[in-house]
Amino acid sequence: MKENHKFYFLYFLILVYVSGSVGFVLNPSFFSPFTPFTLLLTCFVFLIHSPLPVTKFIFSFFVIAFLGFIIEVIGIQTGLLFGNYSYGNGLGYKILGVPLVISINWAMLICAGTITVSRIFANKLTVLGVSALLVTGIDLLIEQVAPKLDFWQFESGLPGLHNYLGWIGVAFFISYFFYPIIKGNQNVSLIILILQIIFFTSLFIFI
Repeated sequence: MKENHKFYFLYFLILVYVSGSVGFVLNPSFFSPFTPFTLLLTCFVFLIHSPLPVTKFIFSFFVIAFLGFIIEVIGIQTGLLFGNYSYGNGLGYKILGVPLVISINWAMLICAGTITVSRIFANKLTVLGVSALLVTGIDLLIEQVAPKLDFWQFESGLPGLHNYLGWIGVAFFISYFFYPIIKGNQNVSLIILILQIIFFTSLFIFI
């Protein structure tokens, strides 16, 4: 794919997030069904900007997504990793109670977080630690609006501390084992993280 064509997709993604931020505030019931497709588009834009050989990177990316899916299944079935919670219908098709798109999105966030933080720090453990905190911080932000959007719901209403400790651990150890392969466009990774932060912040403030 030509480089300028890749950026057309990025510009379109930015437009989708901006319009979605406004649309969710004005008419959330209309825009909510588009959430899974927006997350898939986000991952697509992230993947096409990877400088690594396509097959190598995509294979590793979906291995990370699969591990995330298994962790999510264990999480909702046992309640041991993140607390007692369940997914609603806001994220689309589910297998074993877990939306397929959520695992893909977490893989994208873990990779984008690692790539973004690596532009600031050189030490591997520092990059992984800060990236894990960043991804968990985004998770914390999403969880403020997740019940309203029918994404997921904790039985107690709010997640406990071990939910965030669990995600810090998951993000750290997954990125630790795949660190040599997690390479990508730093600017695109940063833009994607900013888009998700702005989007969910606007929802937290206005809905």
